[in-house]
Amino acid sequence: MSKMNKLSGIIFLVLMFLVSLPLYAGDESRIGTAAGVQVLVPVGARDLAMQGSDIAFTQGVDAIYWNPAGLSNMTNSAAGMFSTVTIFNDIKMNYLAVGAGMGSLGHVGFSIKSFDFGDIPLTTVEDANGENGRTFSPTFSTIALTYANKLTSSIQVGISAKMIYESIPRAQGNALAFDIGIQYQNLAGIEGVSFGVVATNIGSSLQYSGTGLQTKVQEVDGSGKQEYMRRQAAADQLPASLALGVSYKYNVMENNDLIVSGVFQSNNTDNDYIKLGAEYMYDNMIALRAGYLLMGNTEADAQLYSFTVGAGLKYNVGGTVLGIDYAYRASQYFDANNMFSLNVAF
Repeated sequence: MSKMNKLSGIIFLVLMFLVSLPLYAGDESRIGTAAGVQVLVPVGARDLAMQGSDIAFTQGVDAIYWNPAGLSNMTNSAAGMFSTVTIFNDIKMNYLAVGAGMGSLGHVGFSIKSFDFGDIPLTTVEDANGENGRTFSPTFSTIALTYANKLTSSIQVGISAKMIYESIPRAQGNALAFDIGIQYQNLAGIEGVSFGVVATNIGSSLQYSGTGLQTKVQEVDGSGKQEYMRRQAAADQLPASLALGVSYKYNVMENNDLIVSGVFQSNNTDNDYIKLGAEYMYDNMIALRAGYLLMGNTEADAQLYSFTVGAGLKYNVGGTVLGIDYAYRASQYFDANNMFSLNVAF
């Protein structure tokens, strides 16, 4: 490994340590309200089916959300992925990601996640029941640019810069955040054992502004002149987290591989998680997956999500790899989530 790569690795690990310190600054008292929680809605059926536990082996454009370091493990020169899921009721999330290799310079990726809330009746103080028939639809989206590279044959690093945007009629807010990840293959020289670390949503607070926060007031002198008072919206931090994961890939027999993985995730505004998952792959073509989520200090009736299952199919057609993945995520109080992902690589 060159001196420059060694220096880059040291700087990267120091940055990882520094940005992760705030995540361990509190105990249960840190549980509270966060802004921009749209960033927590998962994407990619392959990793969701494993409950997001495989941050050590996730690769290609699928990895942009879960651990950007995995983008550097793309096996093709370019790839794209589209994912969609109905979260609950009529709220739908769509996600598009593309990635490309730049030789020794590494890999770059672009992704956009957007939400469709349908038409919501527009109500006002004068029309509390929305009888005027007008509707609106909020705009929630996250746009990310990702860069990843291999420091050595075993160590990959990656970083995503994300712009988080939300708007409703006459009010909007935005925030800038970063995801920083690392993957270490064959940990301690043990074949098949890999380690992953990722810090997510490290960035600015999100605060709404706009004319919708103004209130019309009457002057006290009785002149009849109307003035407006501006109300200050709260600025809340993003739901940042630090995840540490280990995965083990085992060749059961020829063309049959098994991955088992686990992640401990510390959250700045929520209880900590333990994520467990497994994937069985036959001939690098057919996959079966499952996962389970454990939330610390959380009563059973307060945990919305628990287990996931899924499957995938991948096929090479004349050098172009086509894939489809499916994930089922059980939900305690709403309809289960059914996520589909389409992948293409060439």
